[in-house]
Amino acid sequence: MTLSNTPVIEIERTGHPDVLTPGLRRLPVPGPGEVLIDNRVAAVNFVDTLIRSGSMPQGMMPPLPHVPGVEGAGIVAALGDGVTGLAVGSKVAWMGPVGVGGYGGRVVVRSEYCVPVADTLTLETAAAIPVNAMTAWHMLVNLGGMDRLVQSRRDLGLPAPSVLIHSAAGGVGTLAVQLARHLGAAVIATCSAGKLDFVRALGADAVLDHRREDLASQIHAATAGRGVDLSLNPVAGPTLRRDLGLLAPMGGVILFGFLAGLPEGDFATDLAGAITRSVFLRVSDIYSYFNTDAAAFSADLRRVLDLAATGVLTPRVTALPLARAGEAHRLLESGQSMGKLVLAVG
Repeated sequence: MTLSNTPVIEIERTGHPDVLTPGLRRLPVPGPGEVLIDNRVAAVNFVDTLIRSGSMPQGMMPPLPHVPGVEGAGIVAALGDGVTGLAVGSKVAWMGPVGVGGYGGRVVVRSEYCVPVADTLTLETAAAIPVNAMTAWHMLVNLGGMDRLVQSRRDLGLPAPSVLIHSAAGGVGTLAVQLARHLGAAVIATCSAGKLDFVRALGADAVLDHRREDLASQIHAATAGRGVDLSLNPVAGPTLRRDLGLLAPMGGVILFGFLAGLPEGDFATDLAGAITRSVFLRVSDIYSYFNTDAAAFSADLRRVLDLAATGVLTPRVTALPLARAGEAHRLLESGQSMGKLVLAVG
């Protein structure tokens, strides 16, 4: 390797995790408003596995060869013209678009998506925050209004609103449980049987095996028959129809993934059946927020990193060396992992 190159893990062809191979890329140079980061830790996300396997939706697949990785943490190496609020040598967490090259030693990102990291946080923890915590925050606060609903219920002397969090042992799920509890909501979480104790330790009020045949009745019982005020659903498949039936009046479902496939059901009928409860259904992709309002996104990214620095958000992190990126992909795709997988770059 020369000083003009940086080591990476790249995808030259789609397939199983074994297609992730080491390579070299030219050292990136920051332009105006950009930051060059000595990337120490890269986080692993489902989008990385979708690209690697060739399963991205039509029109969204990046060209190959491709260096995966859309978030991480490291040290500021250089600043482009016009960048303020950051200093060379400082610790930062960052998030970028597909193609930013997170599975590599150097990355360039827009300064709005690069936030200082408190001394109380390790780089491994900081790298686990941007995508998952921002996804949880955006759904619970910006889209779901859970902070306002909690305050309204308190002012009226009513019980706390409830949040149903599916796949609660995953990267988003763990932080969504912690954030919902911090906001003051009652949390009902679902996961597989082997992860129940893990999720209980996060602070959920009720934790249920998602394979239970009586899951709907158990969730209904956990809300004393009222129904849930908000469901965060990355599963879809047959679960959306069930969630719509579990909603309290004025409640809603936010879909943010399709782990079990596209939603099933006759949605004209399903939504029409819920009209008397005035429920809502939204879909959420964190990149719609990322691409629409950089200033607001940056402010929220600072908020979630502050919550991590004060111990409100404590991601459960499993770290592997960058050379074992294929193993990390296998763990994520198998559903065996809990919390967040990250890769130590250097």
